[in-house]
Amino acid sequence: MSIFAARGAFKPRSLGLLSCALLCWLLQYGSVQQAAGQVAALFQAAVAVAWSMLLLWLWTRWRGLALFAQGASLLPAFWGGALFTLQWACLYLAVDRAALWRVALLFLLMAGLMLAMVQGRWLSRALFGAGVVVLVAWAWATGQGAVGLLTWSAALAFALGFRQRHCAQMQPQDLMRWRFYQLCVAALLLPLAAVAFSPSWSFLPGWSALGAMLLQTICGGLAFPFLLAAALPEARNETAGGARVTCIVGPDG
Repeated sequence: MSIFAARGAFKPRSLGLLSCALLCWLLQYGSVQQAAGQVAALFQAAVAVAWSMLLLWLWTRWRGLALFAQGASLLPAFWGGALFTLQWACLYLAVDRAALWRVALLFLLMAGLMLAMVQGRWLSRALFGAGVVVLVAWAWATGQGAVGLLTWSAALAFALGFRQRHCAQMQPQDLMRWRFYQLCVAALLLPLAAVAFSPSWSFLPGWSALGAMLLQTICGGLAFPFLLAAALPEARNETAGGARVTCIVGPDG
């Protein structure tokens, strides 16, 4: 997926889209906990990403979009797919071990700290850093050190993906192709991760678990990245020669 970096203030429409993206994020990982008794968390991730890839492919076929046409988004999207896989795997394992609100706070603060460090904003860095230290210390004190490490890894994957830059305009078709490549990579890697790292191999889905995985597909695999892309406006950077170019940043959804 590809996101335009935001440096200015958000407009009301952007704030609304960003709120919807956050709601999708919470619904996705909240449903993981609801279905954990029937399907192990990493297996839920593997199913959800496979369904997302299939639905996106069917949509593009219906719309007549060429997903496999050569484009500048191909190779970066493969790297983005690996980061996306790491992010999803770590967050699914984290919410399987701790309350959603704790994972959400840790993830948002850690991701914000990493992005603030990249941008060199000292006040934001100090505020986020203080919050992260408090929450990580709290996680260790309450026996949730593994959750803190998983969430930190997911935030790092998000921040690395967010900083992928391509100095070219990304059209809507390229954006959809970018996301499809990410889902393809994740659809290959997440089942392997589930077999290798899942603490449980439970897979007895009832209707509630199937509904939860469908919610994860719609909210996390499809809606969240495109809402986030629409919420963050275009950023323009100055080149060494003074020319203005549009750089595109691609985070993992």
